[in-house]
Amino acid sequence: MLNVPRRLRRRLVLVAVLVALALSVWYIALPPDSAVRLAVGFNSARLFNHVRGAVTNRDGWLWKPARHRLELRSDVGFLIKTGYGTRHRVPQQLEALARSGGVLGDEGRGFLVVGDWTTVNETDGMLLGVEVHDAIKMVMETKIDKEHAEHQRFGKYRSLQGTVAAGDEERARHLGQTYGWELDALKFIMGMEFAYRRMPLKKWYIILDDDTYLVKPSLELLLSHLDPTEAHYVGNAVGDYKGRFAHGGSAVLLSGEAMRVLFSRPDVVASAYAESLDETWGDRLVATTLQKVGIRIDERYCHHFNGEAPEMTRIREDRVCSPIVSFHGLRKPGAMVAVGRALAGVTKPLLWGQLWELFGRQPMEAYGKTPSRPGDHVGPRDEQTRTWKGVGGDDECRERCEGSGGGWCLAWAYDAGAGACHGSPWMIIGEEKTRDGVVSGINWKKAERLMQRCPLTW
Repeated sequence: MLNVPRRLRRRLVLVAVLVALALSVWYIALPPDSAVRLAVGFNSARLFNHVRGAVTNRDGWLWKPARHRLELRSDVGFLIKTGYGTRHRVPQQLEALARSGGVLGDEGRGFLVVGDWTTVNETDGMLLGVEVHDAIKMVMETKIDKEHAEHQRFGKYRSLQGTVAAGDEERARHLGQTYGWELDALKFIMGMEFAYRRMPLKKWYIILDDDTYLVKPSLELLLSHLDPTEAHYVGNAVGDYKGRFAHGGSAVLLSGEAMRVLFSRPDVVASAYAESLDETWGDRLVATTLQKVGIRIDERYCHHFNGEAPEMTRIREDRVCSPIVSFHGLRKPGAMVAVGRALAGVTKPLLWGQLWELFGRQPMEAYGKTPSRPGDHVGPRDEQTRTWKGVGGDDECRERCEGSGGGWCLAWAYDAGAGACHGSPWMIIGEEKTRDGVVSGINWKKAERLMQRCPLTW
């Protein structure tokens, strides 16, 4: 150890304190959405969540008595976003949610629907059974100055609206599906403000796509443990630290306080409307706008939100026993209603690991007796999956998965035509129709141990 004179040590300590103080003042003076603050917040949250998951039961707090009184139909304002090309989904979504005992409440008081077109007559307006408020028209008429009035996105909207008015259903549907993703970016902030003004004093506001389903008991459990008087922004976190955002299709939760903070800043909101003209993803715009008022997505709860349909949902080791709040991508005819029917009798929070019981073609336990079946329980491959070439058969593929180092593999799929074996750290139920020559299975011993950890108190 260096023999530093006492006087020099004191000077070094003083310099260190002054530097630390200067850095603290500099950091505090940075705007809430500065890259430095976002990077520090993002990495700090990831570290905290990693430690929390490693040393505690991250869902243990949900086992405790609810802290906040909640009635979904009266305390939550729901915003459903649809488009002309996808408007046929809305009646099915409303029917599916109604089967669960009523999530949405009354139209206009509990939920609103916004879209990208204006109905041309009363008959057209009643086809969906609900009123669709034209968010794009509201933006054009009340939020954008003359400088931006001829923006190309408004030109596309006018083209769609003119085709609808002309009664050319086929072309209007084509235009709606073609331009829908661009016009959708304009709906988020407008829809949020519209919902906040029309349904004031709600404890929570939830943004839904028209192919999103909510699991009522799981949603009630989560919200009854969160304080709506705090500025919460919650959902399925995606994106990098500069624009970490809640994936819109998985449902976006905002507390009443978060909405109050945002809409008490007209300068920030006005900027968001201008940015929406060129933003690709409206759900990302929500995040970058909230960052300007010091609100970032809280990733402690992101594992409760899901961006897939039940059969494609990735059931991971770290969330088998966690409540699941949402499904997304229910676009096939009858898919939304089928999910609503399957979950109509569910009165307790639904766990990720229970999906197999409700939606699987055979019980998960069947893989303990018959390890392989036609299908694919791995699903789309990515950087987290592993592929072994030159595998001789499904038994060898199963052994590769079950014997993988660290026990990371939860499902496997063998492609006889390619002689390839794929392993994944998740398992999916899989779709009924899969490519010929593919058989699949799950690491049953590992899956059984995981399921046995789940609490019986849900």
